[in-house]
Amino acid sequence: MIQYIRIQNFRSVKDIALELGPLNIVFGPNGCGKSNIYNAIHLLTAAAEGRLSGFISEEGGLENMMWSGERSPLDRHPRRLQIACRTDSFDYELQIGFPEKLPYPTQFMLDPIVKEENIWLAGYSRRPSS
Repeated sequence: MIQYIRIQNFRSVKDIALELGPLNIVFGPNGCGKSNIYNAIHLLTAAAEGRLSGFISEEGGLENMMWSGERSPLDRHPRRLQIACRTDSFDYELQIGFPEKLPYPTQFMLDPIVKEENIWLAGYSRRPSS
């Protein structure tokens, strides 16, 4: 069971961290990001099953999955979608982004790249990114 999930830069969700129980009710006005919490869990499932690339493609590409709201002018970091979770058995963290800028055009500039992927055994790990 997922006990904790943190979602960053995923669709309409800029940054949210949730402690989860056996039963969770998600409510709010239309367009506030409820469905994107579920979609983030589906993304984790796809990554675990080796279907990450297909899932991203089905969702319209990484550009469509990234936070498209305003960014701070001070934010110089490359855009990355990040999802982390804690379960009974392990902690998992996934960061997906675009290739680094190249000095020449290429067909692969919008292809997603797993920038970082970490898994820790429960009880022997650090908490997913805070």
